[in-house]
Amino acid sequence: MAAVIGLFGLACQNQDSGGDEPLPTDSQTVSIEACRERIAAKTAEVNAAGIDISAWPITDAPEMTEITTTVPQTRDNYQDYDGHYRPLTNHPGCTVDNLYYDRANTTGSTPYVDGNNDGKWTGNTAFGGPNAATGFIRGQRAVIEGFPCAAKEYTQDNEDTSKPIVILVHGNSTRPHTWEKFQLPAGTTVDTAYEQVQFTADSSAREQLAERLIAQRYRVIAVDFRTDIVTNVDPAENSQTQNSSGNIDHGWSTPILQSLVKAVMRNNPQRKVALIGHSLGVTVARDALRRLYVEWSQGRADSFNPFTQVSHVILGSGANHGVSTYDPALGELCFRNPTMRGTIVCEMGSRSNYVQTYFHKPLNGPRDLFSTPCADGDYAFGKTGQCGGNVVRYYTITMTDKEQGRNYQDLYVSEAASRIEMNGCVANTLTTLNDYDTSGYFNKGFIANHFGSMRSNAGMDLVMRYLAE
Repeated sequence: MAAVIGLFGLACQNQDSGGDEPLPTDSQTVSIEACRERIAAKTAEVNAAGIDISAWPITDAPEMTEITTTVPQTRDNYQDYDGHYRPLTNHPGCTVDNLYYDRANTTGSTPYVDGNNDGKWTGNTAFGGPNAATGFIRGQRAVIEGFPCAAKEYTQDNEDTSKPIVILVHGNSTRPHTWEKFQLPAGTTVDTAYEQVQFTADSSAREQLAERLIAQRYRVIAVDFRTDIVTNVDPAENSQTQNSSGNIDHGWSTPILQSLVKAVMRNNPQRKVALIGHSLGVTVARDALRRLYVEWSQGRADSFNPFTQVSHVILGSGANHGVSTYDPALGELCFRNPTMRGTIVCEMGSRSNYVQTYFHKPLNGPRDLFSTPCADGDYAFGKTGQCGGNVVRYYTITMTDKEQGRNYQDLYVSEAASRIEMNGCVANTLTTLNDYDTSGYFNKGFIANHFGSMRSNAGMDLVMRYLAE
């Protein structure tokens, strides 16, 4: 079990949020007018605190400065890379070799097997595989002009081009199968004692977001951060001081998604694009949009403003304000682990005593003021007139706490960790304590609570409803 702990973490009230907002509900008023009122109120609050909004940095944190070396990353020089943004020209994760969903892959270590077997979570018996589900929707390696890395595109024979193109952004230690149906082999029981969660695994495979989205005629692309090859470049002998779990950080994942979003938008200038992220994918999605915007605002060649094309940003079980693995109960990985297993935790900060981190500072801005760019069709990162009139819809989905502010149900995040403190601009929604992923996906149901925001029926219903708004 220790090999997988550390994906993400619990968190408590954001100490930089002002703490003046009500608990999240599903009936919040979100509108252009309400958002502009909230921006004005938050701006006044920040100004009253003596914070200069115009001087607040939105560029990459100095601690994460993009590497410039052309020497490939290895287990010997990993500390020159981990925690820093990587250009795709020198990124070991930007590869299309040996993709389990590539039908041309017949000789690799994880060859194509009905598109659902990556050889680890869905294939290895020790982790609850092989996947017993059948009848998968078709998919193939995405071939997108301008995008050199890996992604899976699901076959859509009846696309509704009036709907946004959907990009799915998986979390740590997973891959595109996060979004697909899964069923434990007969006789396999779930193993959820660590989180003190009890449920009976599904007796038949439930459709997941990939299946639902294709049925509703969306074009769907799932980015692949290639977590399968991390242990080739990070020391991986253990999970306490090394990275046997194959965890990634934003320096690894954000540039890949940034490239995918840019390519999809460039190739479809008349289409809107929706981003749906889970766990680490939440802050990766937000960070990729931030970096694209910064390039545009600085006037870099071949840059563009992504917020003129984004329709929805839907965020499940994300660490917008802290993670559990920062704290002693789950290992203090930021202090003990110099690999990406530790750097991702340093980027997220503490769940129990959250203080804004260097990573969150440009992403969230002062007291979350920058965390919903263009939610009113106008304001982004401290400036008006930034959105081309396009309104971006933001949603967070999180399992409710057992007791607010303590005794969390989700092992890695809490209500306060996941929610964005900009009521009026975002719908912060809770699922119930019973909305698990009951499929047994991910190590025989480990962290089924954490996956509930995107793999429970309740979570998927919310996503589909939000996309239709």
